[in-house]
Amino acid sequence: MKKALILYDSIYGNTKKVAMSLSRGLEAGGVYVDSNSIQDFDTIELKNYDVIGIGGPTHFHGASKAMKSFLSKIKHLKMENKQGFAFETKADFQLAGSAAKRIIRYLKKMKIEIIHSTITGLVIDKEGPLKENSLNKMENIGLNIAEKLNNDMKEQSHENKHGLPKMENVLLRWNRLQWLLLGGGPLFFFIRAITLISAGGDCLSALNPFFSWFMLLLELVISGLTSIVSLILWIKGPYLGQTFKLRKLFSRKVVFFSVVTTYIIHLIRASLYILICVI
Repeated sequence: MKKALILYDSIYGNTKKVAMSLSRGLEAGGVYVDSNSIQDFDTIELKNYDVIGIGGPTHFHGASKAMKSFLSKIKHLKMENKQGFAFETKADFQLAGSAAKRIIRYLKKMKIEIIHSTITGLVIDKEGPLKENSLNKMENIGLNIAEKLNNDMKEQSHENKHGLPKMENVLLRWNRLQWLLLGGGPLFFFIRAITLISAGGDCLSALNPFFSWFMLLLELVISGLTSIVSLILWIKGPYLGQTFKLRKLFSRKVVFFSVVTTYIIHLIRASLYILICVI
């Protein structure tokens, strides 16, 4: 069961009512929920929840002073693998502004995945009350969020039980094949070049020593560097998708150019060896 936390700042009680209605909807959907005011909450407890919803009233087109202070206290926390959403209350006119915009910005800074668009409770006057049927709407939104969370859990459970989805398996195999072509070939050529050098060269070395040794050393250097870079990418790259994306080392074009060059050099040497030494 997912654990959700609903935090709110409320001055006239309207935002608290929205928070409580969202909590009821989440609970109806099978999510464990704790609700608390930001003034009474210890930020250390945030790590104990899977889903974090934060909301407050809109003051002067933005978040309240208390909400700004609270967000500044938690912005340094990194909450990877957690989900969240923002809610707000505000007057029902176009230029009222938004408290939720700042909240969402800080949630993203904390690496929290936003799972629902901004939830807004409209008030009739500065002190309320909320517009008719607002609380029922909030309960339905909470229920929808709970259903999404439950579906995500089912999908995750299915993946853990049956392994990676079919498409991800295909991508993983394709990435491994790419590494065999990018790194495996040059690695083989590198080992072969070392073997030939340690053996004193081949018959081409006797016919044209300068050209043969130049090609051999060139193959050794390029294939060695290409193999090392490809291996680094395989180890450092993500498990899926972007295994060969060179971020700060080299560009993708440089790697492919090195690989193609290695294959061409080896092809030239192999062709000459077959024509001169074998045939």
